Amino acid sequence: MIELANTKTCTGCSACMNACSKSAIVMAEDSEGFLQPRIDVDKCVECGLCQRVCPVLHPIQNEGSKRKVYAFINYTDRKVSSSGGAFSFFARKILDEGGVVFGATMDDNLQVYHIGVESIDELHRLRGSKYVQSKIGSSYKEVRFLLQSGRRVLFVGTPCQIAGLYKFLGRRYEELLLTLDLICHGVPNQKVFNTYLDKLSKLENFSSANAGNIVSFRFRNLDSWDYRPAVKVTKSKTWRILSQETNVYMTAFFRGIIYRESCFRCQYANTERIGTFTIADFWGVGTMGKRFKKDVSAGVSMIIDNYSQIDRYLVSDGNVYVEERTLEEARQKNENLNHPVQRLEERNTAVLDLLAPEMLLREYAKKYGMLDAFPKHLVKMVFKNVIYGLGLYNMYKTISYKLGRTS
Repeated sequence: MIELANTKTCTGCSACMNACSKSAIVMAEDSEGFLQPRIDVDKCVECGLCQRVCPVLHPIQNEGSKRKVYAFINYTDRKVSSSGGAFSFFARKILDEGGVVFGATMDDNLQVYHIGVESIDELHRLRGSKYVQSKIGSSYKEVRFLLQSGRRVLFVGTPCQIAGLYKFLGRRYEELLLTLDLICHGVPNQKVFNTYLDKLSKLENFSSANAGNIVSFRFRNLDSWDYRPAVKVTKSKTWRILSQETNVYMTAFFRGIIYRESCFRCQYANTERIGTFTIADFWGVGTMGKRFKKDVSAGVSMIIDNYSQIDRYLVSDGNVYVEERTLEEARQKNENLNHPVQRLEERNTAVLDLLAPEMLLREYAKKYGMLDAFPKHLVKMVFKNVIYGLGLYNMYKTISYKLGRTS
């Protein structure tokens, strides 16, 4: 009898589904909407391959070299990236060599899943943060086919997705495969996100005749550190910034109360990273010791070189700025380099409450303490909204960093 990782430990990486030659495994939603492997016993021949490729049952033995950390700015793509443009930099390198880049996209129906692109013109589909666990689908099998054909591949994802890819492949393909693992807080699921959008669209200021339907969702700006989510509706050409009351999805995300259960025991939430490189926003760069002299207002990427590969990609490239920093600095503001997110008691009900049709967004925000009425918080919120609205946020961020503050 085949037994895979249980619902508390499974990361949803989909390695087992991709590995099954009999198509006996599908990724199906559990009661909270998270994808879990489901085995069709009539198709299963109990070969055990699905168990062997599971990175939960058989963790990868990390053989990385001494890690080096870099602050990184890609001036070519910085204005269209959600950080310093590290992903776009590596993606361009692979595409220039005739390779394929795999990453998460959000389609016109606001569904998040992994795809491969083969041109610079398609790269925009993979840019930007998506705070939803992407569906891997058959991506691992597509990557294997390309590698076996001798083509270069870049694959970017959460560390558990990178681990799933490596276990599925059975080898690292060092000369052909480049992987970027993200410093990940944790992952909500598509069903929760869909339900949130449905509730949001039914609010009076979104469902009126002058508004229309929600057609785009932006988790954050692509040209700064701005983390205010925004939406577009069919009858408007501008982004509508979400208020505290309507922004419950991202508030719940940063509180860590709608993550997958495995996120609270994540084996990758440390400095022993799984990808060729680790990338993230370099929060607090230059504020805790050695100063960072470059402008930080439009975002700065952190790159952790896990396998001493950085020189292979930075040769004769004048469109980037790279500066070595310390691992200790990297860990200061990126808590998931130190430990997994703590599981709060609120997690017991937060996912199911957001899914419940009868739970309105305002009621949800009130129940989980998202309508903070403390004067200090309100003053700070109003101040930030004013500088955002006046287009002064980047100036504010630059001054804050020079003064040694990052809030």
